[in-house]
Amino acid sequence: MDSIMYTIGEFAAYGRVSARMLRHYDKIGLLEPRRVDEYTGYRHYDPAQLAQLLRIVELRELGCSLDDAAFVLGADDEEAALRVVLARRRGELADAVAADTARIARIDARLSLPEGTTPMADITYTSLPAVTVYAATAVAGGMGPQFVSPVIDEILPPLLHALQESGVEFHEPGTFWYEPVEGTDGLRVWVSWIAGDEPVENDAWQVVELPAVEHAAVYDYRGDMPGIGGAYHELMTGLAEAGVELAGPSREVYLESEPLPQSEWLTQLQQPIVAPPAR
Repeated sequence: MDSIMYTIGEFAAYGRVSARMLRHYDKIGLLEPRRVDEYTGYRHYDPAQLAQLLRIVELRELGCSLDDAAFVLGADDEEAALRVVLARRRGELADAVAADTARIARIDARLSLPEGTTPMADITYTSLPAVTVYAATAVAGGMGPQFVSPVIDEILPPLLHALQESGVEFHEPGTFWYEPVEGTDGLRVWVSWIAGDEPVENDAWQVVELPAVEHAAVYDYRGDMPGIGGAYHELMTGLAEAGVELAGPSREVYLESEPLPQSEWLTQLQQPIVAPPAR
């Protein structure tokens, strides 16, 4: 006797999804019906497939992608694959919480100001010497941490590993800078460390001469990475209100970083300008 099979409507109801969603899962090969009637096209599902559907539903409710679900369902060790996916998702959520916490802090600081005033960064004006760095670069899909952070995570560790393995002289602080890619929404991301007195060429990095800057606005920010966007905003707001004209890409110089916790990092934001404001 044939074993019981669920119609697509029954299966959708048990999994608390729509029949339309089940058809989509079938189309992309994520969860195909056990049997499709060759005359009517009606889909039927095996009761054993309900566990798979519920796994997909669970992952989607946690914000995981369909690719994540396919990875888990296709793994030889489903439980191990599930833990990998959930650990990655937890990291994403933790980053989002940190970013939202930083936004709340900015909102609180803004609300604490007397009405009609704006936050003012403690900006200093100075010159910057030329510096030679060992750098790596890649293009992010756009502005913002959601685009830039993955690129930094991709290019920074290999650069550091190559420098350490080569034995060349290099030292802190690390310097990052960003350049728009003309005609696109892309952003070229550069990460670097300062080269020693006799820079060495290598396929694993580029030797870049960051030019001297006659006039620069400098703002020191202490805090974690998600707060740097707010620090930049304060710096730019202060420069705009002072009528200062900008002159080239800004730099992030990590004066104090690891092994300190990110909340204690000291990042210097350096913005080249045409001239400091009149006193």
